[in-house]
Amino acid sequence: MSAPTPHVVELRNLRLQFEEKKVLDDVSLIVEPLDRVVVMGQSGSGKSTILRLILGILPPTSGSVFFKQFEISRLPRRKLQQIRTRIGMVYQYSALLSSRNVRDNIALPLEELTKKSRDEIDRTVDEKLEMVGMSGVKDQMPSELSGGMRKRISLARALVMDPELILFDEPSAGLDPVISSVIDELIISLSEQSKVTSVIVTHEMDSAFRIGTKMAMLYRGKIIEVGTPEQFRQSTNPVVAQFLSGSTEGPILEGSGDAVAPK
Repeated sequence: MSAPTPHVVELRNLRLQFEEKKVLDDVSLIVEPLDRVVVMGQSGSGKSTILRLILGILPPTSGSVFFKQFEISRLPRRKLQQIRTRIGMVYQYSALLSSRNVRDNIALPLEELTKKSRDEIDRTVDEKLEMVGMSGVKDQMPSELSGGMRKRISLARALVMDPELILFDEPSAGLDPVISSVIDELIISLSEQSKVTSVIVTHEMDSAFRIGTKMAMLYRGKIIEVGTPEQFRQSTNPVVAQFLSGSTEGPILEGSGDAVAPK
């Protein structure tokens, strides 16, 4: 009998604190192979911080972050760099280098982290551009592209090392609803086509329900609910219900200083 497949990501009793500010408080979460896990919560709740902890950019105050069998915070720098080649990242505002054309932006990880020839790199770049529907733009500069096009290029760059895991930080940020839907569908199709696991941070509910196979709600430093999109729709947790509805009435604003004054 074969050994069970390890989780792709596991956050175990994770705490992160900066001086007096507690960002994450005893957070645990499991991401299984081929999951598309959406982490949602208010702005400033620590969602993007979770992505930085998975990448090993931030060390936790306590607790553990695992990628497969590797505990990220305990890895020597060289091994951590190797692990990062198996993780793609799509940043909130694409984070393309303005001085490099599309080809060079996508090729950068291959040039820095592999010994592939220029011809091999060019073939890979062409393949990934085709996957995101952007063939024929590799000589253009990021400033010549629309926000949706830049997001596609960022996705192609995240795929260029054939990662096992892709992290998305607010993939719909700054995009209109139609282009947001196009990017959501692209994330779904590429995840399935490339057999890649995804963790998506967002507070856009339409995107969350469209993309996610599993959801986690972060509130005041804790994950208060984990479940399928359908379980979230039927949640009786008052915080989850308020967040999904966008209501100004409920526990989220109570005591935050943002509550709407009664008329």
